[in-house]
Amino acid sequence: MRQCTQLVRRYLDLIRTPGVAPLLVAGALARLPYGMYVLALVLLLRAEGFSFAEVGVVGGASGAAVGLTAPLLGRAVDRLGQTRVLVASACVTLAADSALVLAALSGAGLEVLTPLAVLGGATTPPVSPSMRALWPELVGRERLDTAFAYDALQLELFFVAGPLLVVAIAAATSPAAAFLTAALMHAIGAVAFAAAPASRGWRPAAREGRKLAGALSSPGMRVLVVALAVAGVSVGALEIGIPAFAEREASRADAGWLFALWAAGSLAGGLWYGARTWRLPAARRFLLVSGGLAAGMAPLPFAGSLPMFAVLVLVAGLGLAPATAAAYSLIGELAPEGSVTESYAWQVVGYVFGGACGAWLAGIFVDELGVVAALALAPVAAAGTVLVALAGRGSLSAA
Repeated sequence: MRQCTQLVRRYLDLIRTPGVAPLLVAGALARLPYGMYVLALVLLLRAEGFSFAEVGVVGGASGAAVGLTAPLLGRAVDRLGQTRVLVASACVTLAADSALVLAALSGAGLEVLTPLAVLGGATTPPVSPSMRALWPELVGRERLDTAFAYDALQLELFFVAGPLLVVAIAAATSPAAAFLTAALMHAIGAVAFAAAPASRGWRPAAREGRKLAGALSSPGMRVLVVALAVAGVSVGALEIGIPAFAEREASRADAGWLFALWAAGSLAGGLWYGARTWRLPAARRFLLVSGGLAAGMAPLPFAGSLPMFAVLVLVAGLGLAPATAAAYSLIGELAPEGSVTESYAWQVVGYVFGGACGAWLAGIFVDELGVVAALALAPVAAAGTVLVALAGRGSLSAA
């Protein structure tokens, strides 16, 4: 009980820090769609007659585009500031997402939808990297771990609420309306974040001798990005595997509450992680929680019914938020000076690009090998994360 009280007090102190509340409100509006996009896209394209493999192609193309351009947008923020980059990218991505919905409803094929998905993904506003770049100045180094843990928990809340919101909007109106709602919230939130005083007042750190490799000039960053990409494969596999299992056992709509359970498990794991005072170095913490993530996903392919699958999905989520928070702390130690936003953008690259590959592979597995094969991909990829981190532990520990 005392530990829970301390945790609540720690987060309340963080929220009350001057300049933090406006960022959290705008960031919540901009990032809630993170928990909406995948399911909204699946429901939209399935309603228009696309196969899971085709859904995986469109979703994977969007995710790959995010991965390819996130470090470029992060580097632009480090050089130009947050305001211009966030506002410009928000306008373009909203236009691309709106065009994708219109194209899908008009009967367009992959040759039209895929480029639109690429454009929307490529111009995704870098709200999360921008927020993490602001934390050290706003809260100080002594509360940085608390800020990162809160960030991860907030994201998990979005992945609980997002799918439920998508299902509610789709049921009341249509899958297209659900997707458009997510796109509009994302753009408005990004612009509101850019208008917050802390974001407008942030200035890039001066850098001497800029390197073409940017954040990846750090060997530890290179190892971590690869490890996060492999972890992303496991997440992407479940983003297709969960709705495929729901459709096989019950209905597509059941994917909404299954996604929410997955995120609820992650939220519980994040609360456990944030309640602890960690003495382990960030590199060892990342190894520990990545191993837990792999172990939690291992039983998923053996689910024989929807109730059993629901329990296992909850367990599978327990390691997600801790792994994310540990990665944030590790990036803060590994980031080269003057490349902090770009460094956090590379974390997005790893997760999103890996997730795109996982979604693409899982879509093929569902159509060609069955749902069980798609679900088995998740724990195998999560175990690969541990192997990559172990192989590069020297570079990770060098922080």
